[in-house]
Amino acid sequence: MRIVLTGGGSGGHVMPFESIIEALRTEHLKTKSTLPGFLDPTELHIFFLGVTTPEITELFKRYDVPVQHVPSGKMRRYASALTIIDILFKLPIGIIVALWRMWRIMPDVVVSKGGYGSVPSVLAAYIYRIPILLHESDVVPGSANKSLMKFASAISIGFAVSKEYLPKVARKLFLTGTPVRTIGQQYTKQSAKKTLGFPEHEPLLLVMGGSQGAKQINESLLAILPTIITKMCVLHITGTTQYEAVTKVASEILAHSPRKTLYKGVPYLGETMISALVAADLAVARAGASSLAEIARLRIPSLLIPLADSANDHQRKNALAFEAAGAALILDPSNLSPHLLEQGILRLVSDIPLKETLAKNVQALDFPNAASDIAKLVFQLATGFRPV
Repeated sequence: MRIVLTGGGSGGHVMPFESIIEALRTEHLKTKSTLPGFLDPTELHIFFLGVTTPEITELFKRYDVPVQHVPSGKMRRYASALTIIDILFKLPIGIIVALWRMWRIMPDVVVSKGGYGSVPSVLAAYIYRIPILLHESDVVPGSANKSLMKFASAISIGFAVSKEYLPKVARKLFLTGTPVRTIGQQYTKQSAKKTLGFPEHEPLLLVMGGSQGAKQINESLLAILPTIITKMCVLHITGTTQYEAVTKVASEILAHSPRKTLYKGVPYLGETMISALVAADLAVARAGASSLAEIARLRIPSLLIPLADSANDHQRKNALAFEAAGAALILDPSNLSPHLLEQGILRLVSDIPLKETLAKNVQALDFPNAASDIAKLVFQLATGFRPV
């Protein structure tokens, strides 16, 4: 049995594959004795086709998944000559490359996480009449997924409210939630804090601005750092481009504070992100779907600050879904100020009934079986049946 994964454009379009790969392998072990012979059921081969980066290659290498680069054109949301070059040259070349690579693999099903990097491979799969499963993590679909949904055999969605935005493909929709990285029992909250170098019995604020960081959040946090560090520890994911500037300012601000070691700035977190999530007592975050799924999984009381200019305003709509469920506090980026950020953080750390309410309500937005439910859809498609 052969499965092709595709996607790319941001970390959110690739990271969920970590748990999906594990779920596909588990599902194969459970079902291979009942799979039809034409699928070559004794073997499972998984490949990734899409726009590659060193980080993407390394991620799939950890899971023993071969990676093959397929170029693609990016549709920018602003006027740019690069868009014309991408659409007229890169995308057609990408489709030709995808057709060649797909023909050599000839998978039984293709799984797409969206992003511009998925377009050539999904189109190639459609041309070869290979079943396609699209997954849409956000409340509203991204541009790539929106344009490709008509080619999909089935579409899994991360939010129930997405059905309101997709009436034309309603019969293809399956609510699975968004897969998150495997979070086992290797850490307790106290042991995770100890691993990260924080006191076990002090509240820990996790600040994450997405894979590229968030200048607006970083600057507001620095302005209130002398106050909040007196009441909690802070683990601040700054983003790689802003790490040096932010940590330099933070060290100057806290130079004479007896609690200066309770602030830690990091450019990003790879494998240690799991321990950071387990350790967090509260979080300030953007509203990317993967981050929200992890917040829901670990019941972290959170203050969400959606990215103001996200594509299709998807982060604001993700945040509104959490707000409507009473699962998080929301701070509109147009209103973000040091004072309001401090007010929200202090409210989360001190208002015990609020924290309990948020933790209870966010359970409704957690889908612990997301990866395995997606794997089951993939295997149903591979056997030639449209899931119902």
